[in-house]
Amino acid sequence: MDSLASLFAFVHAAEQQSYVAAARIAGVSPSAIGKAVARLERRLRVRLFNRTTRSISLTEEGAVLYERYKRIIDDMQDAEATVLQSRERPRGRLRVSVPHIVGHHLLMPMLPAFAERFPEIELDVDFEDRVIDLVAEGLDVVVRSGELADARLIARHLGDQHFVVCGSPDYFERHGQPETPDDLSRHACIRFKYPSSGRVAPWALRAPYERLLLPRSLTFNNTDAGLRAAQGGLGLAHLPVYVAQPAMRAGTLIPVLTSFMVPFGSLSLVWPSNRQLSPKVRAFVDFVVGNCAARADAFRSAASLSR
Repeated sequence: MDSLASLFAFVHAAEQQSYVAAARIAGVSPSAIGKAVARLERRLRVRLFNRTTRSISLTEEGAVLYERYKRIIDDMQDAEATVLQSRERPRGRLRVSVPHIVGHHLLMPMLPAFAERFPEIELDVDFEDRVIDLVAEGLDVVVRSGELADARLIARHLGDQHFVVCGSPDYFERHGQPETPDDLSRHACIRFKYPSSGRVAPWALRAPYERLLLPRSLTFNNTDAGLRAAQGGLGLAHLPVYVAQPAMRAGTLIPVLTSFMVPFGSLSLVWPSNRQLSPKVRAFVDFVVGNCAARADAFRSAASLSR
């Protein structure tokens, strides 16, 4: 307990640069703050403050200790806030951004159950394919693909994205099935281009086929358009497994080249790294993660589709 008191006294003094101001915050006398800091310095055998008659400032060792102690205090306060918030019912407006294809094929099917379970959460969902700055745009949660590079954000992994090359029975009856990726040069290929950049997406083929120059028989900036084109017999489409699955089950699309496919990025739920995660954000994150885990088939590899 004495160590904990010294910890708080030191952090208050470091932030206020004054024993008197630190004492007012802690509700003790300035001499109590000074004695607590002195005990800490004796135990660590270092000087934590440069002192003058009018002010104090951190030494190099003191600055290092302050960063660690401040983190400990923040974690303690966060733990208490989490316990208090866990007693609250999730409510309020929740702003979510999700790529079109993920929103239509993964998020939308689970929303009725979410709305029934959390009726006091007001969902405000943007379907948006560009990379969103959560902090600048005031969003609570986004679905993002790829690696997370922003230290201001926290992520929960939803699953690895697997793609499948597929075509309609009618198309294969007319053109035959490709046996290796090299055969794709003789087929009509339905390509996807990113709406934000116009860049045509590569296909998730394993080495040495990852850089094949594929035909651009049809190009869309919308995955559902590519799905419908493939079902209409217009060519071979490269689709996420969770998009192509219903059509493959119905027999309107047939997967090919499954042994040549590799994972193509991952999906994550991402939110700002606020110290206190609100009940509405926690409820949404846990619900979506749990539902995606229950839908493991959506993240199956292409190779497993043929088994």
